[in-house]
Amino acid sequence: MSKQTLPTLPMWRVDHIEPSPEMLALRANGPIHRVRFPSGDEGWWVTGYDEAKAVLSDAAFRPSGMPPAAFNPATVILGSPGWLGSHEGSEHARLRTIVAPAFSSGRVKLLAQQVEAIAARLFETLAAQPQPADLRQHLSFPLPAMVISALMGVPYEDHAFFAGLSDEVMTHQHESGPRSASRLAWEELRAYIRGKMRDKRQDPGDNLLTDLLAAVDQGKATEEEAIGLAAGMLVAGHETTVAQIEFGLLAMFRHPQQRERLIGDPSLVDKAVEEILRMYPPGAGWDGIMRYPRTDVTIAGMHIPAESKVLVGLPATSFDPRHFGDPEIFDVGREEKPHLAFSYGPHYCIGVELAKLELRVVFGSIFQHFPALRLAVAPEELKLRKEIITGGFEAFPVLW
Repeated sequence: MSKQTLPTLPMWRVDHIEPSPEMLALRANGPIHRVRFPSGDEGWWVTGYDEAKAVLSDAAFRPSGMPPAAFNPATVILGSPGWLGSHEGSEHARLRTIVAPAFSSGRVKLLAQQVEAIAARLFETLAAQPQPADLRQHLSFPLPAMVISALMGVPYEDHAFFAGLSDEVMTHQHESGPRSASRLAWEELRAYIRGKMRDKRQDPGDNLLTDLLAAVDQGKATEEEAIGLAAGMLVAGHETTVAQIEFGLLAMFRHPQQRERLIGDPSLVDKAVEEILRMYPPGAGWDGIMRYPRTDVTIAGMHIPAESKVLVGLPATSFDPRHFGDPEIFDVGREEKPHLAFSYGPHYCIGVELAKLELRVVFGSIFQHFPALRLAVAPEELKLRKEIITGGFEAFPVLW
């Protein structure tokens, strides 16, 4: 295929969240496609569900941030000590085992009442604002930060500070250079966590930072790895959930009949959350996970040379009709089938239970508190944060 005729990414979603028609048309032509990335490089885009699972579970594909360095994205967090996405094999398993207990279903269940209390408090704060009010400022942005602060064991009043740093890291993540805004924010975030871990020496508890200190003392991780693990959990756990709340609410506004189904039958909340995650995951226009084959490989009959860029398009896989019936229909009562919004294989999102808990609390109760909740502007007036990989909006003005 010539340079001029290669499909080019990004393929922006329609009305911020609906699947790109170009993506749907391309996906219909097969499960993997030769494309041109925004950098100008050529590579492959995997849009098939089964093919994506195969790539993500195959050790022949190395993750971003692993050598050779020539293929590293220009981001400060990939390759940082303790960043799970940049480790593989036994090293990845060792680090993941250290943080896994903090995100276990048992630990998350113990957080449920705290999450509900945090959400209720934020609902009250939102309700007290003059209308229109920015739901991002009063709910979607602070809630994940407050929850992750409880999980980590850092002061509740610090949530705005580290959430701001997390936002700065992800917003400017493609900047390069020793003084980039992203690098400075990442270093400040690590310094903050280093100080809080020092505090835990004197005041341990049932939280992630105490778990990480124990791992350091037991020789299971270095201090820099422990700090990186905590910073990574904070960034990943905050940014994606902020955007998912906003995308999910916009989906409900765009599909009022499905919203009414959920209001009329609150028992649908689990299925509704899964459907929001399947059809409207965080991101902007060419979302996914980059992988690099160590050797020549063949996927769905297509030959891919070693060290090629292979983007696993997780959102695109949700529209594979081989796995989902009528995939372009938003159905809060859809019978659950596993989607890939949280990835797959060794790098399956470790915070999945916590993220789903937060989303169940929000979508299971927000319309009881605000039955007439609606956007205060036309959807096209919302400004998508295209500079940040998780997407989300600069503001989310609402009326009720």
